[in-house]
Amino acid sequence: MSAWARIRDRVLTSKYNKPFPVTLLPSAIGVYMAVHYAERQGERQQQILAEIKALAENDIAAVKEIASKPR
Repeated sequence: MSAWARIRDRVLTSKYNKPFPVTLLPSAIGVYMAVHYAERQGERQQQILAEIKALAENDIAAVKEIASKPR
């Protein structure tokens, strides 16, 4: 195998020689999922806090209304 062929093969199989989507797509998916689920968890925590406040005020109707709309 010639020196040129070895260099060419090393360049083509280098971990740094990947197309844009191959390297960044998994990272972008991970960031999207983390942000999405953090928002969902924040909404759920707000709902639970609202239920606790309604229970503290002994407002059963409000608790039922909040619990009937799961997020």
